[in-house]
Amino acid sequence: MTTTPSLEALLRIGPFHSALRAAIRRRGLTLERLRLRLAQQDVAVALSTLSDWQQGRVRPVSPKSLAAVAVLEELLELPPRSLLTLLEHTGPSGWPAVVPGMMPGFNANDLEILSRHDRVFVDADRHASRVEAKVVVRARTDGVDRFHAHYFCDDSVETAQLRQEAVRNCRRGRSTRDESERLVVDELLFDRSLREGETWVFEYTAHDPTKLDSIEYAHGVRCFLAQSLIEVHFDPAAMPVDPHVYLQDWEEREPHRTIDLSADHTHSLHHFETDVSVNWVGIRWRWA
Repeated sequence: MTTTPSLEALLRIGPFHSALRAAIRRRGLTLERLRLRLAQQDVAVALSTLSDWQQGRVRPVSPKSLAAVAVLEELLELPPRSLLTLLEHTGPSGWPAVVPGMMPGFNANDLEILSRHDRVFVDADRHASRVEAKVVVRARTDGVDRFHAHYFCDDSVETAQLRQEAVRNCRRGRSTRDESERLVVDELLFDRSLREGETWVFEYTAHDPTKLDSIEYAHGVRCFLAQSLIEVHFDPAAMPVDPHVYLQDWEEREPHRTIDLSADHTHSLHHFETDVSVNWVGIRWRWA
């Protein structure tokens, strides 16, 4: 189970939209009430804009929007510049010095993930030994040329044992690891820099020497994800029971079950989700 960060932690590490959403929830405000309170301060922000900000679809970047964020900090009883500081660190900022282990992404928000398709292969020993990922991204600004590939290891694995291999339209750059959070991050460099609005497709594979039985696989969603597809392929000698889809937000202590699944004739499960704004979407199963 992933540790659920507090609002205070989110204000330190981000991302902005998760911190904003957590602050709104703690104050018990609806977006409409928040919009009205902003209007009382002579700050006009559309309801749809507030929704986009807290879902990660849009970032406030204009001077007018940043001024509104400063007023939001007061209304939500947050420390001065706490949200603004997060926004200042969400551009293309290079390689961070510290891995923020409680979130599935660095503070750089220069790529929009349009589609992610992961194929997970569970062997006869019940280990998810390989994950093949195909990702479609779109540049939010000119000059974007890399993606940070995150992988949370099982407790039975030293992070040094996890290997992520560049397969198509990318190559490995730097790598960093946080043993306490069981997190490995590899820099995947594109063949060239992208222009704002340009899309890029690339593939990579994670080789995982997990020694314990695998019971789940999930996508960590940093911002809005238009399409998420997870396939889990099982060895016929090791078929699971009670497979199902789950969703979980940072603020939720427990995931909530949404859809029951059943294996097809190829001993596989899959789940396709669109317009994902929760922080985790995954497939979980048990062993008989």
